[in-house]
Parts: sequence; C-alpha cells; structure tokens
Amino acid sequence: MASIKHRIKQTTSTRKGKIIFFSIIAFILALLAAAILYWQLNKKGIIRGKLKSAIEEKSQGLYKVHYDNLDLDEVSGFLSVTNFSLQYDSILYQQMLKKNEAPPILFSIQIPKITINGVKTPRALIDKEISGNTLSIQQPTIEVIYTLAGKDSARNIPTKEVYEQILGGLNQIELDTVLLSDAVIKTKYLGKEKSGVEINNATIQLTDIRIDSIANEDKTRLLFSKTIEASFGQLTWLSDNKLYKFSIDDFQLSSVQNYLSVGAFAIQPQLNENSFVQALPTQDDRFDGETKNIRIKNINFQSLLNENIIADSIIVESARLNIYRDLNIKRDTKNRVGTYPHQAIAKIPLPVMVKNIFVKNAFVEYKERSISTGKTGKVQFYNSSALVKNFTNDTAAIRANNLMSVDINTRFLNKTPLHTLWSFYLNNPNGRFDIKGSMGALPATAVNPLAEPMGPARIEDGTIKSLEFTLSGHDYGMDGSVRLLYEGLKVSVLKQDEDTKKLDKKGLASFAANILIKNDNPSGKDDPRVTAVHFDRNTNRSIFHLSWKTLFKGIKETVGIKK
Repeated sequence: MASIKHRIKQTTSTRKGKIIFFSIIAFILALLAAAILYWQLNKKGIIRGKLKSAIEEKSQGLYKVHYDNLDLDEVSGFLSVTNFSLQYDSILYQQMLKKNEAPPILFSIQIPKITINGVKTPRALIDKEISGNTLSIQQPTIEVIYTLAGKDSARNIPTKEVYEQILGGLNQIELDTVLLSDAVIKTKYLGKEKSGVEINNATIQLTDIRIDSIANEDKTRLLFSKTIEASFGQLTWLSDNKLYKFSIDDFQLSSVQNYLSVGAFAIQPQLNENSFVQALPTQDDRFDGETKNIRIKNINFQSLLNENIIADSIIVESARLNIYRDLNIKRDTKNRVGTYPHQAIAKIPLPVMVKNIFVKNAFVEYKERSISTGKTGKVQFYNSSALVKNFTNDTAAIRANNLMSVDINTRFLNKTPLHTLWSFYLNNPNGRFDIKGSMGALPATAVNPLAEPMGPARIEDGTIKSLEFTLSGHDYGMDGSVRLLYEGLKVSVLKQDEDTKKLDKKGLASFAANILIKNDNPSGKDDPRVTAVHFDRNTNRSIFHLSWKTLFKGIKETVGIKK
C-alpha cells in the first residue's frame, strides 16, 4: 500500500503528456504541409520562407524556424531537412503574457535530420491532399517548458481543434508511417528551479496516419493513426522537495497488443537514513524501493487518451521496499482521517478500473528507531506475493461490486508463513475495512530482533504454535478477535546501561513479568483463550499503525499483559 501513498501525480502529467504529443505532431506536420504545397511552384528558396511563415502564422509569430539545408527530389518525392530548429521568441512571449494571451506550454526543438519519403506531389498540388510513405524525425531534442500562464495547462485539447490546425488549407494528410527515433524529451517550469521529467532514447512510431474530418470520427484511431508503438530507455525526475529520485527504465507500449511494460520503477532517496530524517521538519517514513518487470495487459488505449485507465491486469514480477522511521523526531499534527488506501483511490481524479494486480517475489522491511532505547528494530517479510482485485474508483463499477480485496502471502522474518486478506469497502462513508490473518509456528525467540530494541524485552524461551485474527476497522477505531496458541513462554525485561548503551536484564522486573505472564495457551485442560480487542485510532496515524496496535494489544492481553 506504500505505492498508493507515493503514487506519482499522474493526472496532470497524463494530460500534459497528451498536449505535448499533439503539439509535437502538429509542428512536424505543419512543416510537412508547408513544404509540399509549394514543392513545384516555389522551389528551395521560397520553400524556406514558406516553412517559416507557415509555422509563425500558426503560432502567432511566437516561434522562429531555422535549418541548415533542405534537399528535395521531385521525381521520387523525397524531402530532407538538416539541423532543424524551432525556438520561441522570449520578447513576444512577454508581450503575450501582458495581454493574458500567453500559452501554457512553450517548446524548444532541435532535430538533426528530418526526412520524408514517397510524397505524391500532384495530389498535393491539385487536390490539396498530402499522401506519402514515411516521415522520419531522427535524434530530436525536445524541451517542453510549462509557463503556468494563459489557459489551464492541464486542459485536454479537443481532437477536432488539433486536426483543423494541422490541416490548415489542406483537405487531407495521409502517411504510412511517422517515426520519431532516439529522442530526448525534457520538461521544466519557466523561471522556476522546479525540476521536471527527462526521457532518454525515446522512439515513437505511428502507422496508417490519416488526418481529415472522416478520420477524426474514426474511434479506432489513436492520435490520427491505426497503431502506436512507443519505447524509451529511461525517464527520471525528482520529488518537489528533492529528497527522492524516481526513475522508469525500459518502457514499452503497443496499441496492437494492448500492452504496456516497464523494465523497472525505482524510488531512490537522495540522503542516508539519518540525514533524511533531519532534513524533514516532522517525522515521516523514508522509502527505498524498486519494482521490476511490470506488465499491463489489455489496456484500453482509447480510454487512456480520454483520461480513463482501464486494464485487465497489472503484473509485477519482483519488488523490494525498505521503510525507515525515526520515532525520536517530532510528529506533525495532521489529521489522517480519509487517507486509508481505498479512500486515497477514491480521490484519484482519473477514472481507474483494473480487474487484477499481481505482485510476485516481493521483499518488505520496516525499520524503526525506538524512543526508549535509541536502537533500531526491524520486521521483514520474505517471498511475498499479493493479489489485488477490483482496483477502481469508477462509480458504476463500485455499484456493481463495492469490495476491493488484497490477498497477501509472505514469510514473516523468513521463519514462518503469514497470510492476510484485506477487504476494503469502496465508497463506504466510514472507511470500513476488514482483515483476516493467520501465521504458522516459529520459535518465540525469533522475534527478539524486533522485541529487544522496541520492547525493550527479550524472549528467553517458548514456541508460538499459531496466530489467527479477525479485525474490522473504520475511520476512528478497530475491533476484533485474536487467537494466539503458544507454550513455555519466558521473558526478560531489559534496561539500557547509561554508560555502555547495552541492554541488560532487569532481574526483579523480569521475575515479576514471568509471574504475570501466562506461560501457555491453552493452559492444562482449559480451552484456548480468544481475546476480544478494541483499539481507538490515533487519527494522526496510518492504517498500518491502527492495525498493528490492535493486533499487538490482542497478543499482549492473551499472554496476560494488560498495560
């Protein structure tokens, strides 16, 4: 569930991404249209002027065009442009800004080479139609600059507006293939230090492109094309506070197979544990994680372009997540009611419907520095797998099925199997969720790496036979039952030596503790004790704190500890 807390702010990024892609294609096809219309009549000298004036006219003079050389072969229908440059006029932008006419996005584009093959020149001249084979844009560097001015930069550009802008005075543009290869795409914010996204080694291929009023109504087309294939080597960006670097490696997308894959997604803290907690004003988790081989199957690309995320399944082949928290740092005072995972999903501003999410071969570690001892304890989960069903915030889907389940199997401390089933009631006004869990047998001493620094206590002997629990939570608390079977439990209470900082046994306290503790469950011929438990939520804390504290309270009361 940590991925929910740290999910990327996808909504604005998705919408901006659409605008970026539409605008790039618009500029490139405007170049193509201007070149071909004046192919025969104007030749090279006039083409240079027409290319510039066409783009300047479409951008109200904001953009200036430069290129070193333009070669054309009228017989074969070939056009080549080298060192193409598109730059915005900063003075004109300031004038537009004063008039409240400034665009939300600016572009700076450098393209070493553009080639167009197989253009049918007579159709362009007589029928005002451009028909060709391949438009190739090689090794472009595209800088996207968010101005945060003018119209809302997250606004969705209507398709009709886009195709009419691209066509200009033409009736139709038709190409077999548009190929953008080995591209570098960067984003930044004008006049701000806020870092954006950088994409390297990007390749995008569109096939069977048709731009006209008929194609605009064709619901089988994506970005005017029948198919889209895209890939990039790496995408990186920093969090707003610059404490995390995020990266996506080896991205692949295919509209033919309705398939999207990511080689790896990583969250990389930029500071070590001690420096990280000191860099924040209040206590927070430090995350360090990576997921590998992520596949999204049967994703609906038409819905994706309309800002709806619909897919059959997401599969994660392996994952690692390390979490660290220092309890010695002061806490914030934020009220966290309404932040449970299913409540967070409901707040995603894009409709999301994913039938199944599979996570395989995961390792999770939670490490905590204690207030009482200053030492660090950790709990680890090995060989973990999870199945999430009905991950959605869609109102109609929730009316049909309002239950999202998360089924987790893992090995607690790599010693014994642990199974939990989380049931989240979507759109429930009280944030209701249920947990059922069971754990197998293990030596009681196995939990000492956690018990000693956090207790502080040491389990000297005993065997845990099994643990079963059923809990039901809501915004303000949790109730349930805990059944812990064990035998021969012996403990020592520890105290930290002020000089050596070592944890030593407190003899009298340990003797008293073992008198109070019930050494076995069941005891003699008695039936096993099942503890009914209630815990009031600290609304400043998370769902995991509530669940663990409730379970731990049930365990303590089962063994006879009331405080």
